[in-house]
Amino acid sequence: MTTRRTHVVGAGVAGLSAALAVTADGGEAVLYEAAPHPGGRCRTLHPADGFDHDNGTHVLFTANGRALDLLKTVGARERWCEPEPKGLPLYDGRTGEMRRIGLSPWSWLRPSRRPQGLTLPDLARILRLVFAAKDCPVAAIIGKRPIMDSLIEPLTVAVLNTPPEQASAQRLACALRQLIRPGAGRLLVARNGLSQDLIEPAVATLQARGVRVLTGQRLRTLLTANGRVIGLALSDRTVMLGPDDRVILALPPYEVERLLPDLPVPTQFEPILNVHYRMAGLEHPRFIGFTGTLAQWALIRPSHVSVTVSAADAVVDQNASDVAGRIWREIAPALRSLGLDAQAERQPEMRVVKEKRATIRQAAETLPQPPLRPLANLALAGDWIGSLPATIESAVMAGEHAASILHHARGTRATLSKDRALKTENAA
Repeated sequence: MTTRRTHVVGAGVAGLSAALAVTADGGEAVLYEAAPHPGGRCRTLHPADGFDHDNGTHVLFTANGRALDLLKTVGARERWCEPEPKGLPLYDGRTGEMRRIGLSPWSWLRPSRRPQGLTLPDLARILRLVFAAKDCPVAAIIGKRPIMDSLIEPLTVAVLNTPPEQASAQRLACALRQLIRPGAGRLLVARNGLSQDLIEPAVATLQARGVRVLTGQRLRTLLTANGRVIGLALSDRTVMLGPDDRVILALPPYEVERLLPDLPVPTQFEPILNVHYRMAGLEHPRFIGFTGTLAQWALIRPSHVSVTVSAADAVVDQNASDVAGRIWREIAPALRSLGLDAQAERQPEMRVVKEKRATIRQAAETLPQPPLRPLANLALAGDWIGSLPATIESAVMAGEHAASILHHARGTRATLSKDRALKTENAA
């Protein structure tokens, strides 16, 4: 009996999710990753100097049911905690004022949790945004009102990594509709770090299921014949596929375009810049938002503070030290108000991480989208596929969906002549 094996290329969240879905009912999978470590953008960096930090401030909401289910599957749900159960601290860099806001409309029933400047006409605009009938920029619906500065713009760049003047209202609405449910707007962060609290438990679960996780294996070429994949040309080996084998490409769009140049894929991207300051933090994680500053968010851990600038086109090419210095001077008063020893004139050791193609540009326009199963035995996965915001949640959903598509697909088996049977190489 021929063994059906799924080859998952890319060990980011989408690839891990796909491999978990394939093996949930006893299926066999092999996972290939070009980098030395799995995790993609969602992992912890371990530099030689010992200054460990996540590459960015990735978060979840309690609305992200599929991502939370994945955490439960790998035994890591309890590692994600709610840093701000009383509402998100939001610091205004222009006035020096700190106030808490609720991320769910239900929390706005308490005046102390309402976004600054919220009025009844604003609620009507937010409802129009949540149930946007046709796509347009977020800013075209909200307009130049105080609520844009105190809530909508920070939320837009956090979810879509695209400025509200261009960001898709319908994509943002997908996230906002999830947050409407009572209890869905609670913010969650990895207590110890993304690798320890997400990636490593997922890899350990896959290995316990017999999955081989092969790092340092970049897919150079797809070998195809008769509308299906017959082999994978990797960094140091060529893996020939059996007649029932399947492939999931959990890769960014530019890698899919390189491997399958005839497919339409998004070609515009938005950068994210993260600055990590090595300093004594707080025993328990804290999360703070900013308005009127270059930075939008900061995650405070015991050994460092990680700051994010989303939609960072304006600064991503600037000198890293200059950008880090400006951010530190702007956020030091807010950190000091939380009890940290943060003096504007004494910047701690820092590290800047620039990701120029962090996500696709999620603008209010029709984005090129490839077919989910461009070849008979190949499916695509990634947070960039479809009309949802490019988040951890969408990456998990895309991985699961790719596995489901191939599981239910008909006609994936090739018709081979008896004298030209494929040779299957042991991928290990």
